[in-house]
Amino acid sequence: MQVVGLGDVECPQHIINFKGILGEMEGITARKYLETNNLIITKLLDLSSDFSTPFVIVHEPPYGVGTGKILNVNVGSRLTRSRILAYRPKVVFHGHSEVQREVYFNETKVISIGSGFLGQFVIYQGEGKYIYINLND
Repeated sequence: MQVVGLGDVECPQHIINFKGILGEMEGITARKYLETNNLIITKLLDLSSDFSTPFVIVHEPPYGVGTGKILNVNVGSRLTRSRILAYRPKVVFHGHSEVQREVYFNETKVISIGSGFLGQFVIYQGEGKYIYINLND
């Protein structure tokens, strides 16, 4: 099994089979470790972080879509939103949220993976298929 991180991972060297995308608050130690060990990904299986595939994984939720919430405050990125509108992927998975939720934004399914700190994860099976995991259920 491959573990794909959504950024802002404190100690990626302690996660077996880890590769990831960078978050906006990635610490310099984690960033250097990821870069030095070639663990930063832009594409894995049929997922991309650069919008080059129909299935996309990004750190931040799109602005105004309703899938990004932290401490009950809506959060989101205007850049992620504009890239969804420009590239029109089938599915966008994102982190940076404390809720597991999915909505349609235009014709794109936007999926909030939730928070690893809260025991929320998604197992990606390829071709846009996934399973929600909540360790607290």
